[in-house]
Amino acid sequence: MPNRAAWAEINMGALSHNYREIRSRIAKGAKLCAVVKADAYGHGAIAVARVALEEGADYLAVATLSEALKLRAAGFTTPLLILGLVEPESAREVVDGDITQTVCRMDLVEALSKEAVRQGKTVKVHLTIETGMGRIGVHPKDAAETAKKIAAFPNVELEGVFSHFALADIPDKTFTKNQVKLFQEACNAIEAAGIHIPVKHIAESAAILEIPDVHFDMVRAGIIQYGLWPSDEVTRPIDLRQCMKFCARIVYVKTIQPGESVGYGRKFIAERETRIATLPVGYADGYIRAYAGGSVEVCGKRAPIAGRVCMDQFMIDITDIPEAQMGDVCTLFGSETLPTDEVAGWANTINYEVVCLVSERVPRVYVK
Repeated sequence: MPNRAAWAEINMGALSHNYREIRSRIAKGAKLCAVVKADAYGHGAIAVARVALEEGADYLAVATLSEALKLRAAGFTTPLLILGLVEPESAREVVDGDITQTVCRMDLVEALSKEAVRQGKTVKVHLTIETGMGRIGVHPKDAAETAKKIAAFPNVELEGVFSHFALADIPDKTFTKNQVKLFQEACNAIEAAGIHIPVKHIAESAAILEIPDVHFDMVRAGIIQYGLWPSDEVTRPIDLRQCMKFCARIVYVKTIQPGESVGYGRKFIAERETRIATLPVGYADGYIRAYAGGSVEVCGKRAPIAGRVCMDQFMIDITDIPEAQMGDVCTLFGSETLPTDEVAGWANTINYEVVCLVSERVPRVYVK
């Protein structure tokens, strides 16, 4: 049971269902990499990784070394890729943890090589190619030369080459097709240089759904694992079920009179006799101030947020829901009638951010 009157309910049955749906969409022969960075987009990396592997994932991916080490400490021995760069000083922990590291800087490759030699091990790396994301990666024209330099380092195995789409979640695939072209040219140049790459990957959630001919050797499932769509514009060829529902109990109810106010800045001033309920959640929990103007569900109805969201609490107007009482459970997002995408719209953001923002101090409750 949660140790406070607020929790994020994670539906593991929905998660398993989503993996089966995703696997049905992957091109034959392509591996599935489950992206569990950012604590599995707020869902809990260890719990999600277990389900992912049970449902046939071949690889796990994270963003940082600390995320990778957390999974290793939990006993996961599955191939594990850090999608971001680490500092060369972290080479010892990468090699010691048998972690696969993204590279595009030679100083990092050199540090990994030296540490692998010292430990008497081989470290696997994936070279990232810049095809239009503008984040990290070598230019496609430099890919072959870079790959040759990497291959020359002792105790380093260039296992993979990858890139990332910037615009795959819209109907117009012109830019995406050019990214594929650049990526394919880079891979071809590397192979022509006599370097075989076992794992080539560029497809993320949107490409899993819509572009099967770019699944290459592996795909990286991100947001769709959790039952959320990459954008409103992608087609929906599979059945996804949302996994996270954010809940909180009413911990206090009071009645205020016309002219009385609620919250910082007195942004809510009662125009009538008003019943106000307090929920023990705030922006420190990931329920941010930008959601003011929205609502929560209680007793099957919508109750508007009253005033500003505080750090640890916020208030709702339950005047028109007379049956609502102290102890009732409110849904903050994640139900069929209050979807995460709607809440994202209140803050002019995306569903990814809404679930990732739910902080660690909110207990996760795992249900089937």
